[in-house]
Amino acid sequence: MTKQELDVLRSEIDGIDRELVRLLSKREDVAREIGLTKRKDGLKVRDLERERKVVGKIVALAGSLGADKRLAKEAAKLLITHAVTVQKEVPQLPFEGAKALVVGGLGNMGGWACRFLSNRGAKVKVWDPRGRRQGYSNAKVLDAAVRESDIIVVASPLGVCCDELRMVVDAHPKGLVLDICSIKSHISGTLRMAGASGVMIASVHPMFGPRAVSPKGLNVVVCDCGNREATDRAKRMFGEAGARVTELYLEEHDHMMAYILGLSHLTALMFGSALGSSGKKTSELKEVQGTSFAKLSELAKEVSNESRRTYHDIQALNPHTRQMVEAAERALAELKDASASADHDKFISLMESARRQTES
Repeated sequence: MTKQELDVLRSEIDGIDRELVRLLSKREDVAREIGLTKRKDGLKVRDLERERKVVGKIVALAGSLGADKRLAKEAAKLLITHAVTVQKEVPQLPFEGAKALVVGGLGNMGGWACRFLSNRGAKVKVWDPRGRRQGYSNAKVLDAAVRESDIIVVASPLGVCCDELRMVVDAHPKGLVLDICSIKSHISGTLRMAGASGVMIASVHPMFGPRAVSPKGLNVVVCDCGNREATDRAKRMFGEAGARVTELYLEEHDHMMAYILGLSHLTALMFGSALGSSGKKTSELKEVQGTSFAKLSELAKEVSNESRRTYHDIQALNPHTRQMVEAAERALAELKDASASADHDKFISLMESARRQTES
């Protein structure tokens, strides 16, 4: 074996090690969040039956993949020991004693906000005309709940968020008000009006879905609505939870989201729709799939399984969607032309352009 061949294999090992460490860090984050949940609900840290099941599952998985079962068993025991240690930690709870209200708490991101706040010490109430969330107090009267809350998170569905945000503002809140909408144009007027009238309000966009364990290592966007104290508090709230916080100009937010969210969703759905025209079952294609197909297939699956209404609203309520779709149509037309051309340089030029854009 030449040194060059050995270097290639060692580089592969290095990549696997990086992924292992990333997953170890992620597992530790989940374990810590489980510890916070157990502490909040008065549950014991150790669950021996659960621990036995975890070891058994890992060993069985190792067997199915042809990995060393003894190594898997020892690794599982180490992982459990570390998780128990993490869960026994007694962290400082940043919202200890605070009263929080989640408007729209029945939704997926509303549920995420409930858990995020309550696991960190807040006493959480939910107001949602669409129903109740199990495990949290239901606020019957919105105005009274708003006035008594230190933190109000508006997590209502995009289509009704404008009305429910206005109801919160009209209740004259004294605490910090945050919306977590993924589109801002339809609520920007209310946000600006509230900020100008002295409401402690900021606009937040967690760049992740409700399955995210915590904000640690993930992106959170914060927009100033005219109240600097509220903006700084929102940035600290998520920054101290480990998020990568970026401040954006409120009116710039949706232009960026047309490409960050809208184009990503459009591309995934287009991939899935095109597969339907292939004449082949997806299962047949997956039998011989390559890396690129597998990644796009997984993305299309994830996107198509999300909330249909939410993903439609992300496109429909963003005033920059048409501009983004037209740019996608132009790019597809250029690729169609280059793919059919005998001139290699056309296709190479498009590949180079894509590389520059994604690396810049």
